[in-house]
Amino acid sequence: MSMDQYTGLEFLTAVKNGEIPHAPMAKTIPMKLVEVQEGYIIYEVTPGEDHINLQGGVHGGFCATILDSVTGAAAHTIMEKGVRFATTDLNIKMIRPMQCGKTYRGVGQIINQGRTLVMTEGRIIDENDKIYAHGTATLMIIRK
Repeated sequence: MSMDQYTGLEFLTAVKNGEIPHAPMAKTIPMKLVEVQEGYIIYEVTPGEDHINLQGGVHGGFCATILDSVTGAAAHTIMEKGVRFATTDLNIKMIRPMQCGKTYRGVGQIINQGRTLVMTEGRIIDENDKIYAHGTATLMIIRK
């Protein structure tokens, strides 16, 4: 089945339920979709040895990819059948270092939805809701 046959919420729910595979990027950056609601999403993410930078910490690109994924997925939840979107702006701030092998949650939610633009925010948090990175994104809605 084509992605266009689903609303964004239906598609992401099917991914969460294992009916549709995660994106190939989830093999490079370990992400597992664990909660999907309209305008809200949670992924579990676990940095590994492959995500270490030259200084021995988790690479900033790991955080950037997670935040791009959760802010985009939050927007995806409100898309109608056949409607796509693209990130036009992503701003991130890394607050504290992440640890290899520790599981975090990437949380995304909608801030504002317009006719052509959606604004979302994302956070990477631990089990105590301590924030490790956060970001905002602007996404353009693409209708056929």
